[in-house]
Amino acid sequence: MVELNPDYLPSYQENLRERFTKKMIKDWDRALPLSEMLLDRWKRAELLGFGKMTSVYDNAYIYGLSNLTVGERCWIGPNTIIDASGAELVIGDGVSIACGAMLFTHSAHEFCVTEGKKPFLKAPIEIGDHAFIGSGAIILPGVRIGDHATVAAGAVVTKDVKPRTTVGGIPAKVIK
Repeated sequence: MVELNPDYLPSYQENLRERFTKKMIKDWDRALPLSEMLLDRWKRAELLGFGKMTSVYDNAYIYGLSNLTVGERCWIGPNTIIDASGAELVIGDGVSIACGAMLFTHSAHEFCVTEGKKPFLKAPIEIGDHAFIGSGAIILPGVRIGDHATVAAGAVVTKDVKPRTTVGGIPAKVIK
């Protein structure tokens, strides 16, 4: 059995983390996971084929890239899930998707409860230009969010949201 010296392995990584954390606090008044301090969010978006000046955090989970279109100047926050593996998912220009939001183009609920007698639900999602998706919001398959619409934090969106409308709650209902 190989014994690890607890002082050896962490020394290099911890030194790196300490230096980056101190710089991040000094420059930006924040502390992030090491990968977020080392990796460029805009470069990740570029590598994924997203629009110009779009930012996507390293810890955002992105599925179904062949079905996914993301516009320019979007912000996809930390701990988000964007799952286009079931159907097309289109995100317009200038969209902000806050921390922990989840977008799903498929669901296995009917397949599961019918013991496979019904198929997986698969339906597209469309997010209009300059829409805001709040922290922890969930967008279910088949939903269209209009231009300049706001989805409140924690909302579960099961139906279309008209342009310039704010929705919230479970299920999401018009607030204004």
